[in-house]
Amino acid sequence: MRVALVTNIPTPYRIALYSHLFRLFGEGFVVLFAARREPNRLWRLGTLPFPHHFLAERITTKRDGFNYIHNNLDVVGYLRRFDPDVVITTGFNPTHLYAWGYAKWFGKRHIPMTDGTLLSETHLSWLHRLVRRVVFSTSDAFIGASQGSLALYHHYGIDSKKCFQSPLTVENEVFINSNGLANRPYDLLFVGNFIEIKNPLFFVAVLKSLCERGRHPKVLLIGEGRLKEALLLALADLEVEVSYVGFVEPIQIPAYYQKAKVLLFPTQHDAWGMVAHEALASGTPVVVTPYAGVAYELVQDDINGFILPLVVSQWVVQVDRILCDVPLWERLSKQAFASVLPYSSERAVEGVRRACEYRDAK
Repeated sequence: MRVALVTNIPTPYRIALYSHLFRLFGEGFVVLFAARREPNRLWRLGTLPFPHHFLAERITTKRDGFNYIHNNLDVVGYLRRFDPDVVITTGFNPTHLYAWGYAKWFGKRHIPMTDGTLLSETHLSWLHRLVRRVVFSTSDAFIGASQGSLALYHHYGIDSKKCFQSPLTVENEVFINSNGLANRPYDLLFVGNFIEIKNPLFFVAVLKSLCERGRHPKVLLIGEGRLKEALLLALADLEVEVSYVGFVEPIQIPAYYQKAKVLLFPTQHDAWGMVAHEALASGTPVVVTPYAGVAYELVQDDINGFILPLVVSQWVVQVDRILCDVPLWERLSKQAFASVLPYSSERAVEGVRRACEYRDAK
């Protein structure tokens, strides 16, 4: 079986999956990237250990300044030369739609692959929804990263027998460590782009309220973005010790999670939320909003963290509780380690394999 997977850019949390798929399908597998990197991504991934091809970049920045549209017409020519049996697309950019059109025109099987959820797609216009309905109605199987993704397919009327889960994963063995509370010098951690949707200034508001209660946590800050100056200025006004390390390459990030007691993830919108996933793999409890895909699925309330609305007072109460109650932190940390174990590369590969092999019995 020959499989072509069309996606935007190389991302650290998909490298292991693509490598495993290469071992499964051999030279009959290729990943087509619309670009080497999007403007808001700083990571350097080095050599990619699987067959891949970078299409001629044509990127348009959307009005929000954070999302991008890829328009690589040359994807059709590459697919014609590679001649796959199955085309997997991970979005609905023009590039993905060209690949879907190729599959339909030449009688190839098409599989959408998404980490989106009903919540993450609430903002879509009627046109975006129409495109999804058309693509879904002509696809052969469906891959979702989470139960939320499978629920999204169900919302569009897709038969559950055609849907397969391929979870987002991290290399769990890289993150696992034995650092207990006493060996984690930083109380609170923020990781991510310093942009409005990630809510770094809400993080500051929580810190300010903690200071007003007489607690002055040590803070570890990782990231870059247009709110950087405002964030650092706001933190400078607080009686907290801040260590700002800027952008950190993916290979270095596990060591930082292992130094922190709690990750605060006050996102306003995340289809999944890999920083929360990575933190849990490091035994770091997470406080998160309900607006991340990990909420209620990977992050479980009072099991490995807390899921809270964007109300500062509620975050302060739970954060203070976690930092003060050693048995509570130890329980949350132990469950954090355990919670990520089912999210393995093997399970992710199995979901893709089953989707590729699925045949609808008509």
